[in-house]
Amino acid sequence: MKRLQRGLFWFLICCAAIVGCSKMLPSMFGDDAMFGEDVQERREVVYGYIFINLSSSFTKLGTVEVSWSPAITILGMSLPQYLSTTVYENDGTYYLTQWTQLGTDIYYFEPLANETAERWGNSWQRTSFTVPVNTDNNEYRQYIEYIKQQGQSLPESFAVTVYAKRFSGRIIARVLEFTPSTGASASIPQFNQLYPLVSYETVKKNEIKCDVIP
Repeated sequence: MKRLQRGLFWFLICCAAIVGCSKMLPSMFGDDAMFGEDVQERREVVYGYIFINLSSSFTKLGTVEVSWSPAITILGMSLPQYLSTTVYENDGTYYLTQWTQLGTDIYYFEPLANETAERWGNSWQRTSFTVPVNTDNNEYRQYIEYIKQQGQSLPESFAVTVYAKRFSGRIIARVLEFTPSTGASASIPQFNQLYPLVSYETVKKNEIKCDVIP
């Protein structure tokens, strides 16, 4: 009986020590997580079946329509076009999920090159650059202005990583990751530079060529 009591005593001591370590050394047990607790994640839809996983510490700031225009003139298409964008924030890091549908049926987005970055269970085209918060880039000025309007403190610059997917030729879905940084890239590509358009007739001709290749 005494042996059983001693065993139980040391078992309780060990449990108390582990819980104490989880408080003092959170990096060993998961950032800001108590022992025995999992870091919670939630799934946020980007477009259709495409989603991202965000930790529960991210807060949804809201949604904004970000304007863009094609680099070419397309008869009958209303301008500007819009990127439907949702913004999430945690401790100075932002995730922006967005999509746009081309407002014409005679032009398509060109297929994306190098759609090889694996994240959130899908393959993406990934592009990275650094944007200063005082940028005159029309697209990124809209994102930064919206973040500022939500009462957020801004760093000198944001390191931006863009994850993109193309759907049915007329839809681009993206995730933009903003993290605090310094400096600026020599080139900050806007939406219409990253995703040029091609006429539907060109698409059909290319499909016919592919069909006749043995």
